[in-house]
Amino acid sequence: MRAVLIAVFVLFVSVGASLADYGRSKAWFHDIPYQERVRTQFLLVFTGDYTGLVDGTFGPLTYNALKSFQKHREHVPDGVPDARQMLILQRDGLDLVRRVGFETIDDTASGLTLGVPVKLFEAASMAGRGRHWLAHDSSIELETWRVPREETGYQALYRRATRPQNGRAVDYKNFRNDYFIVSGQQDGRDFYLRVMKTPQDSRGFTLFWEPRHAVFMDRVATAMSSSMTGIVESDEQGRDSKDAAPGPARLEGLNSAAPQTGTVASRAAKSGTGS
Repeated sequence: MRAVLIAVFVLFVSVGASLADYGRSKAWFHDIPYQERVRTQFLLVFTGDYTGLVDGTFGPLTYNALKSFQKHREHVPDGVPDARQMLILQRDGLDLVRRVGFETIDDTASGLTLGVPVKLFEAASMAGRGRHWLAHDSSIELETWRVPREETGYQALYRRATRPQNGRAVDYKNFRNDYFIVSGQQDGRDFYLRVMKTPQDSRGFTLFWEPRHAVFMDRVATAMSSSMTGIVESDEQGRDSKDAAPGPARLEGLNSAAPQTGTVASRAAKSGTGS
């Protein structure tokens, strides 16, 4: 009986400590300016610690990503990185950013702004209502596109993307009113598809890669998805149209010299989505 009581007490203390760490981590994250939150999540995507969409909000995925980053670098995994740890996060995250040449581009053909790993590809070519990128050995492929609503509706595109096909297996799908994501394998390659809905059309990208690239391409695909927004276009009278809905987070300042660690470090650690 005594052993059971001790076990219950240890469990209670452990849960209490975990909740306290979660609260402190949440307070630390909310103490950062919004754009720095977005930047931190992007860096955690590139280190392989964060697998959710970047949205600048705090939740279990962000908390676990912060702890994972700290644990993998032998720091106390409390979800509250100090200034030195933030510099390490910047160094490690930007290492992949620079190696793949992740840059934000405006693709007017598809009506999208998104991050593209330009160093992985040969020069882009036009492809219908978008652009096409291909690696020199054809092991990685990217295509952007748009489909007018009168040609194929948004929900019809989703049904087509998730329909069972020979050589294609879907292992993840997420449908919302303004965007959907589908990923899986097709003909021996991994693929990732993100589509956004506008009043006039659907816009998106399809990314393929051979499984040998999975370690870094899983991260690149998540970062691309998180960076995708619609270009605001003008009508014939020069007025901004409402066709382009915003994506989950605008990718800005990822390559800036340093995160705002001074502000964060000067404050005592205090005690959303599923991020």
